[in-house]
This record gives sequence, C-alpha cells and structure tokens, in this order.
Amino acid sequence: MHRRRKTRELCMKILYAYRFEVDTQDIIEFYKKFRELNQDEDFKDIDEKYLERLLKGVIQNQQIIDNLIEKYSKDWPLSRLPMVELELMRIAVYELLFEEEVPVSVAIDEAVDMSSIFGIEKAPSFVNGILGRIAANEVKRGQKS
Repeated sequence: MHRRRKTRELCMKILYAYRFEVDTQDIIEFYKKFRELNQDEDFKDIDEKYLERLLKGVIQNQQIIDNLIEKYSKDWPLSRLPMVELELMRIAVYELLFEEEVPVSVAIDEAVDMSSIFGIEKAPSFVNGILGRIAANEVKRGQKS
C-alpha cells in the first residue's frame, strides 16, 4: 500500500475516534494517546509528518471544510452524513485546498477508494460527486495529476 494512502487511512481512523472524545484535546496529543492504546495498529510505513499535518489541518480548518462539504452535498446536512465518509471527505477537501503538492485527482481518488473499503455501499459515488464539485468550483490550482 502506498505510504501516503496508508497515512490517509490512519488519519481517517484517528479523526473518527477523535469525534467520540469527551474531553476536547489537542489533536496531536490525542494521536499520541491513540497510538499508545492501539498497539495492534500498523504505524510503520506511514509519513508521520504528513499525518500530523493532515490531523492539524483538518481540525484547524474544519469550519471552512465543513461549509464546503455541506454546500455541495445538496440536501444532506453534515449531521446526516455517515461519519466515515465525512472524515474521508474532510481529509480530501483539506488536501484540495491546502496541499498544493497533492494532485487534485489523487486527493479525490484516494477518498473514493477508501470510501469503497470503509464506507457504505453507495459511498464512492456520493464522495466522488461532492469532491468533484468542490474541485471544479473551489480549487484554484491546476487539475493535472
């Protein structure tokens, strides 16, 4: 599995778990606790710096990211979206907006692929549609992959 993909997958799991945290704490502190408590999780072959950047970036920019997801998900308020798909889209939108070195197509494809593994049956087309509209209307950089 590609190193960045594994990093995104781990990021999704951490963000998902973070949403159940009663005491809101720094996301990096939560990640360290998550790592301690999940010894069975495979933490090798991940890009540690990129993981921390994703975690911080998604949390720090969540209002912007969530506003875009809600804007392009039409009649689906965030509260109705399955949490796995929502976290995958948050990661992808963060990459689309703030990670210039990640090609637009890669950010979308990775989220769609992971939604087919972790999400509900219709998740890939839903995720692809929302991220595609966000990329087309909100991303100001080149569309080359």
